[in-house]
Amino acid sequence: MVNAVLKAACSTLVPRQFLKVSSLVSALLICLYTGFLVTAYSTTCAASDEQVSTHHHESSGVTQHNPASKKLPPSGMSPEEDLEYSRFMHHSSGMTVLVIAMLLLGDRFTAHRFRLLRVGGGLTWLTLGVFLFVFSDLEAWPIGPAGFLESFSIPTADEWIQHHLLAMIPMVLGIYTMLFRWKEPRPLLSYIMASIAMLGGAALLIHQHLDHPDLDFVNIQHRFFAITAFFIAASLVLERNDRFKWKGKPYLLPVGLLLLGLELAFYVE
Repeated sequence: MVNAVLKAACSTLVPRQFLKVSSLVSALLICLYTGFLVTAYSTTCAASDEQVSTHHHESSGVTQHNPASKKLPPSGMSPEEDLEYSRFMHHSSGMTVLVIAMLLLGDRFTAHRFRLLRVGGGLTWLTLGVFLFVFSDLEAWPIGPAGFLESFSIPTADEWIQHHLLAMIPMVLGIYTMLFRWKEPRPLLSYIMASIAMLGGAALLIHQHLDHPDLDFVNIQHRFFAITAFFIAASLVLERNDRFKWKGKPYLLPVGLLLLGLELAFYVE
C-alpha cells in the first residue's frame, strides 16, 4: 500500500515540479549567458584597444625596455585576469553540463514523457557550444583582434583550433538531443554521436596549453576530462544496444555528464 502511494506521488508531483524547476534553471542559465555575452564583448574591445596601443608604443621604442609588457598573455589581459578568465570558462561550462545532466536524468526518470526536458537539454547544449565557440580565445577570431586567417598564425593557434573544434561537439549533441524526442534515432546515429564523443576525448588527451607545456596538474585534469568523455561515448553505444539488457543503462549517460560537470566545476589552475 505504501509503495503504491509513493509511486503515485512520484509519477504526479515529482515530474511536474522537476519540470518547472529545470525549465527555470535552463532559462536562467541562458539569460546569464546572454548577459555575459554583452559584458564580455565590451571587455574584449577594451582589451583589444589596449593591446593595439601597447604594440604601437613598443614599435616606437617607448616601452621596449619594459619587462611587464612582454609578459602579457596573448589575450592582452594581465596574467591574473587571464587565469581568472580560464577558470571562469571551465567552471561555467561545468555548471552548464550539470544542468544538462539533471535535465537528462529527469527525462530518464519520467520515461521521456515530458518533451520540454529534452528540448531544454538540447537548447542548453547549443547555448554551451555557441558560448565556447565565441569566447574560448579572446585574442583570436571571432571576437579577438586577430582575424580568421590571421588566427591560424598566432602563438596559440593550436589551442584556438582545438577549442573551436571541441565547441562544435555540444552543438551536435544539442541537435541530437532535441531530435531524439520527436523521432526515435536509428542505432547508426547513436554510434555517430558516440564517435564524436570519442573524438572529443581523444582531442582532450592531446590538448596542450601554451603556458602549461609539461604534464602538470592542469594537463592531468584534462586527461580525466578525456576519460569521462570516453565513458560518455560508451554510454551512448550501450543505450542503443538491445543486446545489453541492464536496466540501469539509460542512466549511464546522465551519470557520465554529472562526472564531467563536477570535474569542470572544480577545475583548478
